[in-house]
Amino acid sequence: MRTEFAIAVLCCPVMAMAQIGPSSGLGCTVTAARGMACNGPSAVPTVPKVGETDSPRLLITEMRLEVGAAFDIRDSLSDYLIEGIGEGALVNEKTPFRYVSLVKGSVTLMPRGKPFRLRNKSSVTVEFRVIEIRR
Repeated sequence: MRTEFAIAVLCCPVMAMAQIGPSSGLGCTVTAARGMACNGPSAVPTVPKVGETDSPRLLITEMRLEVGAAFDIRDSLSDYLIEGIGEGALVNEKTPFRYVSLVKGSVTLMPRGKPFRLRNKSSVTVEFRVIEIRR
């Protein structure tokens, strides 16, 4: 009996899956006239609960930038990931100057300590996700 149990345990490995969920989610549209409209829960930081002071947080924002509009991060104390949803490209207007591809599934790291301004230079509205990693 013990031999059968041991064989069953060795032959049937246990698998555990985990998923990291966002701390909050938000959807925003930015127009060329510097207007921004957002929906979803507030991205304003709240007082952390007991035991949450040192835990990292993910803040996910779905962005739509109209033609000529820009998305600014002035005080970059977090790491940011820019994930493409559709087609298009953005231009980072601050150093390091580079294009950010928005092809579906592409991811670009915008490291902390480097403010950035992403401008839509294409002829259509572009969509992407901004994933902020607060540590």
